[in-house]
Amino acid sequence: MKSRLEILGFVISSCVIVHVAGCAPTVEPPQVPPPAVANPAPDPSAESRAHAIAADAAAKARKTERAEGKQNLVKDEVKVKTDAQGRAIVEQTGEASWYGRYHHGRKTANGERFDQNALTAAHPTLPLGTEATITNLDNGKSVRVIINDRGPYAKGRDLDLSRAAARQIGVTEDGAAPVRIDAVVTPKPEQTAKR
Repeated sequence: MKSRLEILGFVISSCVIVHVAGCAPTVEPPQVPPPAVANPAPDPSAESRAHAIAADAAAKARKTERAEGKQNLVKDEVKVKTDAQGRAIVEQTGEASWYGRYHHGRKTANGERFDQNALTAAHPTLPLGTEATITNLDNGKSVRVIINDRGPYAKGRDLDLSRAAARQIGVTEDGAAPVRIDAVVTPKPEQTAKR
């Protein structure tokens, strides 16, 4: 049988080992970065369509740029890019204003009734039904809208937002804002045969 002194020595030794082991620095395995994932390739038909849409938007933007005069808030530019999901995006910078109560309830270019409280916009050339993210370049706020109307008809403007969309990104009641439009381009739907 072990003496009390031996047991006490064993307990103290065990505590010292546990204490030292708990204080020892831990060595973590090196961090291996995850493998790089390539962005999906864009759909060739969507990319081709995006370039055609961008050309139309650029031609219209050149005309509005001349009409802006002192209200030129940002240099109008149009280009095509690909997002992380491989979608073709038409990116346009320009000036946006808004429209609301006077047009509320009237028909839009796609046949819907304009709702100033919906997140929609009017653009002169983007295809109707296009989904676009509008970013106010003054404050960085963004809103996602559907292009459902044509316009704007005010000189020097590239986009008209519904009242709700304009409020969401901080376009003032009496003015306009420099914006970036990121419009998602999809392949043109195939025409169905008439029966």
